[in-house]
Amino acid sequence: MKENDIDGFISKFNNENFNNLKGISIFQRSKGVNEIVYAVGRYGENKPLYFVEFNTSQKRIKNISRSLLIQNSIPDYLTDNEITNAVNEIRKYDFYLLSVDSSENVFINPYRPNEPAYYLRLSENISDSIVRKGYVFNHYKDNWYINDKN
Repeated sequence: MKENDIDGFISKFNNENFNNLKGISIFQRSKGVNEIVYAVGRYGENKPLYFVEFNTSQKRIKNISRSLLIQNSIPDYLTDNEITNAVNEIRKYDFYLLSVDSSENVFINPYRPNEPAYYLRLSENISDSIVRKGYVFNHYKDNWYINDKN
């Protein structure tokens, strides 16, 4: 999907249900020839992230690293199933970032790695022209907002 086709993107994902990722944030950390590394954590929580190595040729998770949790003496806060589900979801859409907060607001970056959310889809329509959720998002249409840095 092309970056300048905002309406096409919104049309495609306007009714998409991301609720099974409620409270989860996942983003692509790095990409190699046969491997993508994803970082997974709880949305909005300041806890160390899990790093997940996904083998693209075998289409499976190769390793879930808990090294940052161990370094910081933090117990597991996501199950392997939750982590696997998050990886499967982001791969299904081929996004670089996909986060869903506790209110079911959805943050998406489908275009570029290592950048913040480009789109914000609010779970409820509000009349605000600007929303601040970590970044400033400007109203585009309906319950969709676009990061003002993009």
